[in-house]
Formats: sequence, structure tokens, C-alpha cells
Amino acid sequence: MRRQFPKAKGSFYDIKAAVRAEGEPTATDLWIYDVIGDDWLDPSLTAKELCQRIAAIDTAEIVLHLASPGGSVSDGLAIYNALMSHPAAVTSRVEGWTASMATIVALAGETVTMFDNCLFMIHNPLMLCVGNARELREQADWLDRVGGIMQAIYMARCTKTEDELQSALDAETYLSADEALDWGFVTEVVATEQKAAAVADLGVFDAMGFRTPTSVGRALHAENEGRLREPAILAADVLAMLDRKAECRPRRGAGDASRTMDKKGYASILLASKRH
Repeated sequence: MRRQFPKAKGSFYDIKAAVRAEGEPTATDLWIYDVIGDDWLDPSLTAKELCQRIAAIDTAEIVLHLASPGGSVSDGLAIYNALMSHPAAVTSRVEGWTASMATIVALAGETVTMFDNCLFMIHNPLMLCVGNARELREQADWLDRVGGIMQAIYMARCTKTEDELQSALDAETYLSADEALDWGFVTEVVATEQKAAAVADLGVFDAMGFRTPTSVGRALHAENEGRLREPAILAADVLAMLDRKAECRPRRGAGDASRTMDKKGYASILLASKRH
């Protein structure tokens, strides 16, 4: 079986005290971004240390960030129970493909948010085993018992019937963010894009020979929009300064050369310059 995720170089989780604005409750961020528990092919950190560290958290809120293909049922249940029994308010954030046992861990959150470009995969538990017919039948019965535990956790949040849930588990179902919301596993879907606000001054585009757009058709993140706004305003200011100098240009002396670069050319160079 090929690994779905690259092998983590260190622990499969990270815990950091979060910085919050004054007056907001203190919080601790917990990231689980890899296989939960021992991987079948590579050793990875079990839940023993993680649950001890969860118990030591003394903030009012825990924000659980998830992007995991799942893993050990035993370790996942230990993490789920550690979060459920903790006095802090737990908020789960599905930030990447979250599947199998990781979806159970996600449901430890009182609220579960999910980005609209992620998937939430549920299926029946599985295992690798070797033995005779009797031993294999015993393992199948054990899987049914484990599946019943997982199904009870799902049904505590699920809006569908037990039969519908079981059919989805049997089929190994990948739910989109909207579907996970409809099924009751997610309480809020987070949009990954937002429309850019109108740029304050687009005169620089006219100076460069472009038609000034009446609206921005491509969605920009607010941070990238700010990066676009800054050079545009700067270029407009520089061009205005050049125009003012041109109006009060001093008498040419011997050896003086006229300006050979127009506003369009200068703006092109300015906007092409590397900026932080």
C-alpha cells in the first residue's frame, strides 16, 4: 500500500499557544497533519504523548487543525476522548483532505468548520490480518464491533438515518464541504476565495495603455489585493511628480538631453520591479 501523504520528518502533530487580540479568550492551536498513530509502513508517534499534552492545556479554547488521512482507531479514539473530556471549548477546522479516523477526531469539536475545497471521507474500519478461517471470522466480528463504535459517534451528529449512514460507510464515501454540512458533520463551510475590492486608483493602467477595467473578474485574496494596490498608487504618484516637473522644466543647457521615456514606459519598469 503506497503512502497517501509524505512521511513527516518529526511529530505528526504540533501544539502552540495562539496569539489572540486583547479581550478574546486564550486559545491553543493543535495541528494534526499526518497519519494518526502507527502507520502500517512507517513508524509514527502514537497518541500517548499527544493526549498527555492535551491534558496539560490550560487555555479556554482549543483550535484543532486537521489534514489527515486517518490511521489507528485506538489512537484516534484516545485523541477524541482527550478532547471531549477537556474543559476547554474545542473548535475543529478541516483544512485539508480529512478521512477515516481523522473525521472521528474532527467531531470532538463543538463546532466544525471546513474549507469548501476539502473532502471528508467516511468508511468502515479495516485491518490486515493473517490466520485460519476461524481466526479470520473472529477478526471480522471484531471489525464489526469497532465499526459500531465509530457509527455511534457519527450518528450523534448525523442528520441521516442509520441505514443511510451505513450505506455511505460501506461505499467509502467522499463528502464535499457542502455535503458534510448537509450530513451534520460540519457546522460551517469556509469560502477559500473572496472578491477583491475595487482598487482606489487604476490610472496607472491607463498610463500603460491598458483599458481600465470596470470590475475585477478574478478573485484575489485580500493580502494579494493589497500588494497590487501599493505599486499602482506609487506609480500614479511618481507619474504625477514627473508631470509637475515637466510643466516647470528649466532652460536646457549645453549637453542636456530631452527625456526619452514616456509615462507608459516608466510605469512599465516600475511595476516590473521586484517588491517585498
